Amino acid sequence: MLTTILCAAFGGLIINILNLLEIGKIPKDRRPDIKDFFYWLPYLLWPLLGAGLAAIYLKSGVELKPILAMNVGISAPLIIRSMATINPFSANTQNPGVGA
Repeated sequence: MLTTILCAAFGGLIINILNLLEIGKIPKDRRPDIKDFFYWLPYLLWPLLGAGLAAIYLKSGVELKPILAMNVGISAPLIIRSMATINPFSANTQNPGVGA
């Protein structure tokens, strides 16, 4: 169980490591301030989110192999980010038309 949760946490960290590797490609005037606390906050939160999601899967009776747990950890921040941008109560809903 602990291995599964650690693999999911590592998956959450992978997203941040990939973002960190991309800093060299950003022009110097647009680079983030790595001395700022809020820059490093996702390095704590995304792994915790991945580990938490894996723990919920395990408590639900789902068996997660290490590679699947890492995939859950990688996917968790992306899923949460996309869910946060969608507002189901927004007035910008599309009308499918008559007879749909």
